[in-house]
Amino acid sequence: MAEQQKRVVTLDDLVAQLDAIRAEVSNLRDLLTQLVAQRDSVTKTKEGLDAIARSPEGSPVLFPLSSGYEALVEATPSDRNKVIIHLGADIYAKLDVAEGLKVLSEREGELNKLINEVSQRLAQLESLEAQYESVIQQAVASAQQGRTRQG
Repeated sequence: MAEQQKRVVTLDDLVAQLDAIRAEVSNLRDLLTQLVAQRDSVTKTKEGLDAIARSPEGSPVLFPLSSGYEALVEATPSDRNKVIIHLGADIYAKLDVAEGLKVLSEREGELNKLINEVSQRLAQLESLEAQYESVIQQAVASAQQGRTRQG
């Protein structure tokens, strides 16, 4: 019967793995922030489209000139039933408001799915991070106790 080799994991190995986990946790938190911001933007866009479509014909609408709303312009849409929607990869399409809302709702659903997946992975890694921290703390405490007994 072949003897199984035991791999000794050093404290340095554990710390290096913990650092890698922490880096991934940080990346996932950043990604989650970006995804939530994108989803919130899509949600606001849907609300704006719906409001424009329901407003009386000929009434002016405020259009932001930037995402931060630093400046707005008052304008009257020539056709409240059409909207130009970004489809991705610098491609835009002129669609009926209902079709535009459908495209945005699908995008919102995809973003919600991604947010859930990233959130689940983040929770797994945060749990793993806590486990590593606990093992490292126990190893350090054990080493300190060993030194105290020897000294």
